[in-house]
Amino acid sequence: MSHIKLRKYILGVAVAVASTATAYTLDEAKEMYQAGDFAGALPAFEEALSSKPKDPALNQWVGVCLLREGRHDEALPYLKFANSKRVVEAPRYLAEIAFYKYDLDEADEYIDKYEASLKKSRKQLPEDMDFLRDRISLARNMLDRVEKIVIIDSVAVDRDQFFKAYRLAPESGSVNSTEVLPETFAVAEPSTVYMPETRNFMIWAAPDSAENFVLTGASLLFDGSWETPAPLGDVLDLDGDSNYPFMMSDGVTLYYANNGGESLGGYDIFISRKDEDGFLQPQNIGMPYNSPYDDYLLAIDEVTGVGWWATDRNRLGDYITIYKFIPSDLRNNYPVDYPALADMARVTDYKSTWESGKDYSDLLEAIKEIDPDKKMRKPDFMFALGQGRVYTSWDDFKSPRARKLMKRYIDGKKHLDNQLAALEKMRRQYRDGDTSLKTSILNMEVEIDNERAALKKAANDVIAAES
Repeated sequence: MSHIKLRKYILGVAVAVASTATAYTLDEAKEMYQAGDFAGALPAFEEALSSKPKDPALNQWVGVCLLREGRHDEALPYLKFANSKRVVEAPRYLAEIAFYKYDLDEADEYIDKYEASLKKSRKQLPEDMDFLRDRISLARNMLDRVEKIVIIDSVAVDRDQFFKAYRLAPESGSVNSTEVLPETFAVAEPSTVYMPETRNFMIWAAPDSAENFVLTGASLLFDGSWETPAPLGDVLDLDGDSNYPFMMSDGVTLYYANNGGESLGGYDIFISRKDEDGFLQPQNIGMPYNSPYDDYLLAIDEVTGVGWWATDRNRLGDYITIYKFIPSDLRNNYPVDYPALADMARVTDYKSTWESGKDYSDLLEAIKEIDPDKKMRKPDFMFALGQGRVYTSWDDFKSPRARKLMKRYIDGKKHLDNQLAALEKMRRQYRDGDTSLKTSILNMEVEIDNERAALKKAANDVIAAES
């Protein structure tokens, strides 16, 4: 045997050994399928189907594996074939695909067909089909109120670092990695941390005692430390995980994601507002923001007038899609009889949302020029009002009287600081031998004690006026 033939023979044996080492029998594939290992079972089913392309069961198994791997378009012909051969379970999966494609009437029809087949053998409709019916009903309600927005750009980004693509003006706050949190703080993974421009407050997701993700907040205290984290409120939980918060600069409006019973897909985006008693009942913001897939981290930059949200609806594997859009002050919905309503809800083509003849290139260039990492504004002062509240700017005050009293407090604090510096200087001179300063030091210590008491009263006056 020649060297070339020998080399080919050895290579062929190696390939055969490698193939048999990773191949599974049909029975093993069925076991993997039952255990939920669809990716592992798929190659064996596909190989068996290549020999028996008209086998209804094999078409069913291949279709379900592809569906569970998120490959809906590829799964469809196999499941349709299985359905044509009256495989009982095929309609349940076809209903799911129809739902993901926003064909809600077809989804209902497949569920009805599946239920009728089960009744013949006196079986009940599985709970997941009842859940799917609820989601179909929710989707119908959302399709009646698809908001008309202009989406100016779409970009695919790394799933693990997607928040870094949000280019927000510092005045609108920032979205940070969980590395900004103190090491002692509990945190959900993955999650992001919202901070306002002053960076004196943080919101993020943390696991509770039942390992559910709840929105948690902490304020910066007067001494530069962080207060003990506390949940923002049970009303935000919605019987699911809450994550990816963003607070508008008004300090009242909160956007976040939740995957509970009021969600259409995995995560949906919700809005809540805060009053003096805490956060109000959240509302699902509907379509096109939300979809049967994961949608999260909606942020609105009031400086540029551009909003951002992340979505997994385009099924890009390790990447997700971020849409940039122009929000409206008042919600304007598409008519319910709009011909391409489902396409607008799905965002099939984001450029179809553009106004005729409108050019958004200048706005996109302005966003590119934003440096979200530029130095944050230096606080005007640090003033603790109790209950974790710390004011750092004159704009923080709601009461004009409190703002006026704060100016008096600032002047008093400056005078006290000067007095303390002068006292320290006299004490050094006294230690160096100038004993003639003894009486002056004692008198100044009394004055400082009085000023401290007056300053404490001034601080209480500010707090009372602001409260």
